[in-house]
Amino acid sequence: MRIAWFSPLPPNRSGIAAYCAELLPRLAAHEIEAFVDDSGGQDAPARIAPVEGVTVRGAHDFPWRHARQPYDAVVYHLGNDRCHDYMWPYLTRYPGLLVLHDAQLHQARAQALIGRHREADFKAEFAYCHPGVSPLLADLVIAGLGDTLCYFWPMVRVPIESARVVAVHSAYLARELAEEHPGKPIRPIHLGVRDPRSAAMAPAGDVRRRHGIPDDAVVFGSFGRVTPEKGLSGVVQALAQVAAALPSIRVLIVGEVPPYFDPMAEARQWGVADRIIETGYVDDDALPEYLAAVDVCLNLRWPTGRETSAAWVRCLAAGKPTVITDLVHLTDVPSLDLRSMKVVSTTAAGAEPVCVHVELVDGSHMLRLALRRLAEDAGLRQRLGRAARRYWEDHGTIGLMAREYETLLAEAQAAPDPVRPAGWPAHLSADGTSTARGLLRQMAVPYPLEPPGLATAAGREPGRIVPPIAHAPFAGDA
Repeated sequence: MRIAWFSPLPPNRSGIAAYCAELLPRLAAHEIEAFVDDSGGQDAPARIAPVEGVTVRGAHDFPWRHARQPYDAVVYHLGNDRCHDYMWPYLTRYPGLLVLHDAQLHQARAQALIGRHREADFKAEFAYCHPGVSPLLADLVIAGLGDTLCYFWPMVRVPIESARVVAVHSAYLARELAEEHPGKPIRPIHLGVRDPRSAAMAPAGDVRRRHGIPDDAVVFGSFGRVTPEKGLSGVVQALAQVAAALPSIRVLIVGEVPPYFDPMAEARQWGVADRIIETGYVDDDALPEYLAAVDVCLNLRWPTGRETSAAWVRCLAAGKPTVITDLVHLTDVPSLDLRSMKVVSTTAAGAEPVCVHVELVDGSHMLRLALRRLAEDAGLRQRLGRAARRYWEDHGTIGLMAREYETLLAEAQAAPDPVRPAGWPAHLSADGTSTARGLLRQMAVPYPLEPPGLATAAGREPGRIVPPIAHAPFAGDA
């Protein structure tokens, strides 16, 4: 099968880029061409780290290549981040398999359109995605007052209705989206990561010594890009409340810290800066060493785009106990409520817990309890870690995910192109020639013109307008 694959790839530091770099070699039986963002120049493919068995091209090459020799399947990896902006003109015109990593795209889509002074297009998409909502809410977003309101109106209707098949990494989310988009094939697929234990690693003590962490410390680690949504502000406060009783606790923050969030400043305010260590960005190849160096992993998310965290699955694969937020799309994961020491799961009754959960309504108390119990009880950490590893072996391997992709690719290849519903935003159908046609109209010149010889041979009058040829959509098309 010839596959066109749209996604960011390393050295882009997004989690989806790392995800695709790990998955693509497992699909080597196919002829895969990855199309990356080349809006910054034609040399974009040369800047991509090599991926085994994959040819990397700029996205603007896709339309003419597809016109010359159609691909059997087109795959789009879409998330709530600006690194996915470039693929919107393609996914709305060339239907395929949409892998929706976030069920909330409002923030990135709004920034992409409003940042290019396309407020009218943003309003049109917002109204189409949420027809029962006052259009005045779009004005709030344009005015910069959207903030967390965006989570109430996720703006996923356009990409979902553009796709032949949609895949998400949560069975709960698949059911929910299927109810919201009846008749659309929406499939759950496991999120897989490579085995961190298979990598050649330095001893865990090396990482600790590198960052000045005592050998006898109980280390809680947070992995991934450091954003307010990762709950680290709550961790800092909870740590401050238990620090005096638990002198061995340290928190290791592994990931790139953006300029708009400073957890160390908060740690200084709470008097626990000596307990928290920031590593900054860590290369994917070094992550196994850092996972081995921690005792417990923190994977707190709020607010959430109902994403499944690859960072969390990596922690499970490393056999680490994890602390997660009790989110609705994760309620089928067997988790331990430390208040009652009972296992909670909507689907796996009687299963052993693979993590500890923190409820939003009792978050501060439950987070303090998690820090205390997991710091003091080595036996509990070991039991949770063993169960976490078994859960990954059953639900989180790349091999399992790759097998499910084979099924999805075949389904997407066989599925018909969707019919655009009534009310489809006009700018999503634009072909990028509107400015040229407007100028030619002012000069009373039809567009495009048939060459006289071609028109005569076809039996038509010279100058007759014919449909535009296939071309690479401009960035402003969608």
